[in-house]
Amino acid sequence: MDLRHVRNAITIARAGSLRRASAVLHIAQPTLSEQLRALEKEIGVELFTRSSSGMRLTEAGEVFLAQATVAVDAFERAVTAARGKGQTARLGVADGLGDVVARLLSQVQGARLRVAPMCTAEQIISIMDGTLQAGLGYAPGSLPRGVARMLVQRAPVLALLPRDHRLASSERLRLAELATEPLVMPESDAVAGARRFLEGFVRLGLHPRLGPGAATHEAAVALVESGAGYTLCVRGGLPVPERLTFIPVAEEVPPLEVVFLWNRQADVDDLVHAARHLARSG
Repeated sequence: MDLRHVRNAITIARAGSLRRASAVLHIAQPTLSEQLRALEKEIGVELFTRSSSGMRLTEAGEVFLAQATVAVDAFERAVTAARGKGQTARLGVADGLGDVVARLLSQVQGARLRVAPMCTAEQIISIMDGTLQAGLGYAPGSLPRGVARMLVQRAPVLALLPRDHRLASSERLRLAELATEPLVMPESDAVAGARRFLEGFVRLGLHPRLGPGAATHEAAVALVESGAGYTLCVRGGLPVPERLTFIPVAEEVPPLEVVFLWNRQADVDDLVHAARHLARSG
């Protein structure tokens, strides 16, 4: 069975007529009609009823093309996967995860890989359409089918503020104390999952005082260093200027979760293995 004829039949069903399908496929109408008749003869049933108003699927045609569409999609994914084997894979990395991607790459030997700065939401879209094979980002609320997720790091939320700040001498800071200070928040979704720390304020009936927005983690750190406020979006352990300090939050706040995302159909076994190593090492 010629797979091209099956694809053409699917196009005819979607177009509703030979004329429109012919224009879409750039195939002469008589040729397309001949290919359809050959397919129907090979299957042994009529797939369409012909009329002056167009082409309609028969009951047998509906059953056949429903299964054929799934089969053709699977075949095309298999071809894409085969052609991609040995080629350079793209890894998206969200802002603030330079240390995590460095540890991931240290576990991958000889992989042909290109790292692309990309927010978590964009990673998910790109993984779905096949332009990205994997990514490191912040835990999203949900994922579409075909995109897998692995938690590689869970970090407690810490307040970052200048050492000479009036609150910096505390061993732990209550959210009620922080709520009176300007909070530097990211403007992008670079820490999409981290925005959940605001839930801690809301549960206590607090309204945090929002300070200036920051486009990146580096910008957030610079704003805190300049005295513009404090931030909760930077993971503890990351290098920050000497005059800044991390202080734990007294209340229970949802942690910052870093996840490895990948396309289930992509050939990224080495990256998945490296991500599992990161997850085990914390």
